Amino acid sequence: MKMKTLCMISVLIFESTVAVSAVPDDECNDEFPARENCEFDEVCEDAFCVHNEYVTCHMNRCGTCEAVFRGYDNLTVNCNQLTPKCRLMHLEMLNKRRTGTILPGGRLDIEYDPECDGYGMFKPKQCDDDSNLCWCVDSAGVRVTDKTGDDPKCDRLVRVHLIDILFTFKVDFTTLARTREAIRRKLAFKLVKEYTLKATQILEINIQELSQVVSIRLTENGTKDPVDVATVAYYIERDLKNSKFGLEVDGRSLEVERDSIKVLFFDNEPPRMNMKTISPGFAAIIIVIALAILTGIAVFVVVRRRAEQEKKRFQFEVIEGQGLDDYHLAQRDTMAYFVM
Repeated sequence: MKMKTLCMISVLIFESTVAVSAVPDDECNDEFPARENCEFDEVCEDAFCVHNEYVTCHMNRCGTCEAVFRGYDNLTVNCNQLTPKCRLMHLEMLNKRRTGTILPGGRLDIEYDPECDGYGMFKPKQCDDDSNLCWCVDSAGVRVTDKTGDDPKCDRLVRVHLIDILFTFKVDFTTLARTREAIRRKLAFKLVKEYTLKATQILEINIQELSQVVSIRLTENGTKDPVDVATVAYYIERDLKNSKFGLEVDGRSLEVERDSIKVLFFDNEPPRMNMKTISPGFAAIIIVIALAILTGIAVFVVVRRRAEQEKKRFQFEVIEGQGLDDYHLAQRDTMAYFVM
């Protein structure tokens, strides 16, 4: 009896952590008939979605035997790429409601359940059913207008073209040029390999010598078929805040100071907000960004040549590093072949 109870508890725990289901046989057509020798244990027991934890595993046995992942909204998730920021935020909110960790009418400026289009991107107009307020957002989901009970004019989605990610480490590291360069290289390879960025989208990685503030600047300009930088920045921000952004240099793990994390978004249009309706701190940020927009052309002319030179050198380092990694991987596979 005791063993039976333990088994029942184990089953309940398993069902609460990994939900699985099969595609019904009647959904399979004659061209792809249902396979008989396809079991849950073979498909979903060890299956996981690399870039999204808010999914359930479903078994597809129509002409094949494979795992298919669906989000809590019952829509299919492509686990081979980053889930767009809007869709990921929506799944996060569904998860919080399922687990009771968020209440209706939460902090709209910080987290809300967004409306996404068919591609998982933000719709220009967002609304909150509890407060009956609506507002316009940019492609990163950041509010760019006042919240209003009237119908705001959100004709199009303002595109974010530049993102700055700022943070500092918990402990001091040796501020030698060699160490800073090693951290820059590690960060660059991490952004390309783990966050699927293209090297041309990394505009700059800088570590200030005195304050030791790390700044990562991402862009979409000039890149063919760019990865959505707003989505990448959201994944990085989540990992930084959840202590999952592992970075090791010279055998030393560098942890990030959570309160130091800031993400700034830049587009080509000033915010359309009444300063009286927002907090002083947020208003100061808007003023700074507005001034940056006004003076952006002059600054761009001054730093463009230097930035382009630095960018080309940095991209070469990333690509060169990727080539070395592939070379070492090939060497390892070759050695394994001969050992076997």
